[in-house]
Amino acid sequence: MRCDNCGRDATQINEMYQLCSRCYTVQYSTMNIDGKTMSIPEAFKLQLEKMGLNRKDGETVSDWSNRCQAYAKSTALGKAIP
Repeated sequence: MRCDNCGRDATQINEMYQLCSRCYTVQYSTMNIDGKTMSIPEAFKLQLEKMGLNRKDGETVSDWSNRCQAYAKSTALGKAIP
């Protein structure tokens, strides 16, 4: 079965919809942060901004990924993983 929104493989299936995990998360998953309810992607974007890891204007996806990886490797958990 395919996602009703994007055509990927559906992972969330019921009588009302067939959605892939990404489309389900965007449409139905929420978090409450600082008293504000927001979608999981919005919460993730906000956290990246707070950490200074949001994608900068003109930055390629590859450069952004490398910057995020460097940050992760600089943390205590990142240093513990080979």
